[in-house]
Amino acid sequence: MIYYDYKQFCTDIQRLSQPCESFQADTVIAIARGGMTLGHALAMRLDIRNLQSIRVESYDADVQRNEVSILGQCDLSSSKRVLVVDDIVDSGQTLFALLPLLRSSHPHCEFRVATLFTKQTALVQPDFFLHEATEWIDFFWERDFLKSDSI
Repeated sequence: MIYYDYKQFCTDIQRLSQPCESFQADTVIAIARGGMTLGHALAMRLDIRNLQSIRVESYDADVQRNEVSILGQCDLSSSKRVLVVDDIVDSGQTLFALLPLLRSSHPHCEFRVATLFTKQTALVQPDFFLHEATEWIDFFWERDFLKSDSI
C-alpha cells in the first residue's frame, strides 16, 4: 500500500492542471466520493466555476461490486467541454458505465477524463493522468479525516 499525502497532492494539482488547460473545459464533474477533492482543486486551479458532482459507486470499502451504481444527475445544459474527474481509474468500470450515459444524455458536450492514478489493465483510460497504480493507494482524504477511534 502507498500513502498519498497532501504535499504530493499539491504538487500533482499543478502538474495535472497543465495538460487539462489545453482542453479548455467549462465544467468539471467530480465523481463522488474519490474525485471530489481532486475535482475541487482542479476547478480552483483552472478557474472553472461550474463544478458539479455525480455519485458513482463500484466499491464497498476495498471490495469491488458486481454492478456499478450511478446516483444523481448533472445539469450540463450550458456546458460544452466537460472534464470528468476521479482519483483513480482502477478497473475502469466506473467510467465504462458513466461516460456512455453522459454522452447519450448530453450529445452537445465533449468529455475528457482526468485522474491522478490509472491502471494499465482498466477498461477505460483517462485522457489526463500522472501516475500508474501498481498497488493499493491510501489517499490522505481517506485516512487523515477519519475519527481518531477509526484509525
